[in-house]
Amino acid sequence: MNKTLLLILCDFLLLTILSMWKMEEDSPPPSETNSDSGGESIAAMAMMEQDLLETLKYSLDEEKSETEKLAESLDEKLNEIQQKEEVLAQKEQSIRNLEQTLTEAEERELALQREKESLAGKTEKLTRTTEDLSKEIETSQSNYDSLSEQLAETALEARQGAAQSQMLQEELNRKLAEIEKKEADLAEASRKLASAQQEVQELNVQVQVSQQENKFLSASVASLKGEITAERAERQALQEQAGVLAEGVSQLAESSQDLREELRSSFEINANQLFSDFKSNQVLATFASLTLNRNRYVETNTNAASVVVSDGHSTYALMHIDSGPFGLKTNPALTRSMSLGLSRRGNTVSVSKIQFLSLDPRIMAIPLTSEQVDLLGGSVYYTALEPFKFPEAVLVTKKGDYYGEVDFKLDSDTPGFVKMQTKIFSSIFGEFSPSTGDLVLSKTGELLGIMVNRRYCVLIDNFLVEASLDVGGTMDKATFGQVLRQLNNALDTFPEPLQ
Repeated sequence: MNKTLLLILCDFLLLTILSMWKMEEDSPPPSETNSDSGGESIAAMAMMEQDLLETLKYSLDEEKSETEKLAESLDEKLNEIQQKEEVLAQKEQSIRNLEQTLTEAEERELALQREKESLAGKTEKLTRTTEDLSKEIETSQSNYDSLSEQLAETALEARQGAAQSQMLQEELNRKLAEIEKKEADLAEASRKLASAQQEVQELNVQVQVSQQENKFLSASVASLKGEITAERAERQALQEQAGVLAEGVSQLAESSQDLREELRSSFEINANQLFSDFKSNQVLATFASLTLNRNRYVETNTNAASVVVSDGHSTYALMHIDSGPFGLKTNPALTRSMSLGLSRRGNTVSVSKIQFLSLDPRIMAIPLTSEQVDLLGGSVYYTALEPFKFPEAVLVTKKGDYYGEVDFKLDSDTPGFVKMQTKIFSSIFGEFSPSTGDLVLSKTGELLGIMVNRRYCVLIDNFLVEASLDVGGTMDKATFGQVLRQLNNALDTFPEPLQ
């Protein structure tokens, strides 16, 4: 029982004694006491007992609660003691394990000491061996350094030799190409010379015949001296003519190429042959572009057929701007990158620049070097020297898969352009009309021009540049936009039928 409960009970007993003592002192004699006063005393005693019981019950409850708390605290203490005993047992086990490990370590230390004594002798031997090996290593290192220097010198000589070999090979190939060309020219000149020599020989025969006739006349008719003098004069003239013919042999060889070109341009080539030659010599232009479309990047590949064209000085591949991945109305901010390659029969060259002609800003001219032309192979088309020699031309579609013949005529309102017939016309494969981007070939096998719309063809007779655009990587939208504006401004100056 705790002190609080004990004090409560003592106070209650003291109050009870004092109350009973006071009641006995003030109570009247038994004869005067009525039944009501006795009942009140009993009721008061009952209430006091009830209060005492409740107080005791409350004290018991508190005592029980404290007992339970003490029990729980005792359980926790017991658990802690049990855990500490387990930890202590583990530590004792660890101590035993450490003692065993220490014993084993002492045994290993003894064994190592014995091995150390054994290795001491071996170390002395190894020291001597190491000194010998050091000397050998120094010797080997010296040999290695010497060999490394020799190897470096040999590698440098090999690289220099390879570079010289490559230069010599390139020079040899160039010389062989020049020799082949000169041999072909020499064979042609030899043929021309043989023909001229044949003519000279025939003239010499005629001279000899004349000499014999003169001798016969001199012996037979002495009176005809005047005729003999005239014959000698004629013979001298023939000899002078033979000399002139010999001098003209070289001039004939030089003019043979011009004669062949003139003869070639004098004959009309049929459309079937022209299209067959085009299919053999066509070049495929492949554009790869990356554009922004509806907030996402789209990569597209565009193909167009073209031919290699030359004016005798520069060489280009030509096509209409609509054959590529962009047009004059393209938004330059949407095109992020572009590359262009030309291929023919498995041979491919990369192109870094596109030019637009002053003849018409819609014509794209791709400049080519002589090395690129040789790599692509095939024949080179020349610009037409006499574009109006025949009234018809052969059109090949921009895809290179269709062709036909069409009449054309000059239009005084559009100089530099010819007007094509817009009615349906026939070819072997059906009927079709001219369309934008078609290649136009003359009947002499030369390039006449390119269709700039469905009615007009621009005559290609020069390669003056209006603007240039770099391709082969990321497109600068400011530069691209400036080029498009320049091309549109140039096109606005053209007559309305050409736009």
